[in-house]
Amino acid sequence: MDILTHTVTGLTIGSIVVNLLPSHQPVKKNLSVLLFGMLGGAFPDIDAVSLWSGFDAHFGKWFAHSGKEIYSGQWWYSHHGFFHSVVAAALAGFLSGWLIYAVRRLFRREKTFYNFWKTYHCPVFYTFVLAAFAHLVCDCVTPASTWGGVRMWAPLPVYIGGWGNVWWWNNYDIFLIVTGCFLLNLIWMGACALSKRHTATLPLIFAFTAFVFISVQVHNRQIDYAYEGAATNYQQMEKSSKKEQERILGKTIYRCMEKFDRRLPFYF
Repeated sequence: MDILTHTVTGLTIGSIVVNLLPSHQPVKKNLSVLLFGMLGGAFPDIDAVSLWSGFDAHFGKWFAHSGKEIYSGQWWYSHHGFFHSVVAAALAGFLSGWLIYAVRRLFRREKTFYNFWKTYHCPVFYTFVLAAFAHLVCDCVTPASTWGGVRMWAPLPVYIGGWGNVWWWNNYDIFLIVTGCFLLNLIWMGACALSKRHTATLPLIFAFTAFVFISVQVHNRQIDYAYEGAATNYQQMEKSSKKEQERILGKTIYRCMEKFDRRLPFYF
């Protein structure tokens, strides 16, 4: 799926975790959870850097293949490769925590890594990993293409997914559901802060409802987007994905989303 939907999904997971934490948590800690949710949601697509126009000029000497070949290949550093795995997310979450601890230790704000992890970074770490895992699950329902899915359980050489239930982008309906869930969680956070009462039941209901709605939308597309290798009818499926969104959302909402899409400098 597109990077915006992945990022908002991570942000939504962060908002759920914040609502699960005790109400007396510092504001900075809650903001850190939200931030790392966003980062975790976007993290797996770091392997798409090989599509950067300047990749060959700056990093080509280190690789035997061009950036486009790397992107479409099945090397561990290719798209949907190692970085699209739970292990990579856990390593990134741990290393980011260690770096933050090192900086705080430099300014004498922390004494031991264990204490820092227990009191500060633990919920941040889990949020990052959960957000990255959600990214992997979302990518499973996209086409197999040249990868055959995502290498979720790397270092095992097994690719999962590639079901082709949805197109790579133009999934406005899923984006709206995720965004709606995030806004509801945000409103609930504010309500709890004002009333000085705290319960995580409602945010979990929001999350479960959003998951059900997304599952229904994913499995009720009228067009099969599954393909392996290079797509021979790419443009046709691209157009059909937009028509399907117009059917799902109606002309008014679809036009609003299309205008929003056109203003973005990346595929959405």
